[in-house]
Amino acid sequence: MDAAQRHFDAGDFVSVSSRELAAEAGVSHTLVNYHFGSRDGLLAAAIALRAAPHDVIALSRDESGRIDVDRLAHGILAVWEHPEHGARLAGFARRLSSGEGAAETISDYIQNSVFEPLAHDVGLPHARRMAAAIVGFVFGRYVLALPMFTRLSREEAGGLLRSMLR
Repeated sequence: MDAAQRHFDAGDFVSVSSRELAAEAGVSHTLVNYHFGSRDGLLAAAIALRAAPHDVIALSRDESGRIDVDRLAHGILAVWEHPEHGARLAGFARRLSSGEGAAETISDYIQNSVFEPLAHDVGLPHARRMAAAIVGFVFGRYVLALPMFTRLSREEAGGLLRSMLR
């Protein structure tokens, strides 16, 4: 995990093989597949340690266990505007959207660990609207850095996101 995170942080994970990661960690390369299923699974686990989307969902629940939109918007902003991790996440998202990296693994993770629990809580139609709002907002503000989003203060951005999630 440490080796994967170092390469993720450096932005060169996509060019490092499972064997190289294992050698760096001083273990057999077969352990990567055994514990994570694949190199891409290892990447998903390394990302989850930095900013796990399923944790943002979990932390956005109110006392009754229901999703609180205000908490959810705050959590999304906290992750993507984190001074240490935000820029790395945006760079990683750019690489994924260009076809590099582990897009399928990340897609499966988001579908199973984030979207499906959200759909269970709020219903499929509303979960789809929320997912479209989140993806559009994140890509617009952090990945593409569209001025219509980046010019907003954090408070204005939070208000916009909350309004789209309701």
